[in-house]
Amino acid sequence: MGDRTERNKRTAPARNLYNATKYDNITFRVRLDGSDQVTRDQIKAAAEAAGQSVNSWILDAIRDKL
Repeated sequence: MGDRTERNKRTAPARNLYNATKYDNITFRVRLDGSDQVTRDQIKAAAEAAGQSVNSWILDAIRDKL
């Protein structure tokens, strides 16, 4: 396991540079109490039911609205 940790530390700068040049980060928040009518568990369950990652599921939901 130590080898993987060391490799991840060595490759982190290159990976971070790649991610910074290829991706935009967009953060959204979901209230813990569900008062905004959605919870993290609902999102995760919907993504799993669709056979997608949460990120893919969210992107599909956004595309549907656009």
